[in-house]
Amino acid sequence: MLPIAAPLGRLVLTAAASAGLVKAVGDGRGTAALRRLAVGGAKAGIRTSRAAETGVERLRLGAGDIVAQAYDEMGEQPPVPATPQAGHDHQH
Repeated sequence: MLPIAAPLGRLVLTAAASAGLVKAVGDGRGTAALRRLAVGGAKAGIRTSRAAETGVERLRLGAGDIVAQAYDEMGEQPPVPATPQAGHDHQH
């Protein structure tokens, strides 16, 4: 039931937002409604990006801990993490 609930909830919210937007455009309040919708979308994107960055950082740190423990159990020193070179010569 839960795997169906999330897409269904998104569908209902999307339909409600679309209906509200159509009504706002019909009433002459379309520009403000579009702006609120765009700002809301941007906020959702920022939150999603931050959550993804947090998840990736947790995975990176977890993987580093596992590798360090593996080296430790083998009786070796783990390598020092590479640091970015101050004068790298490629373009970004």
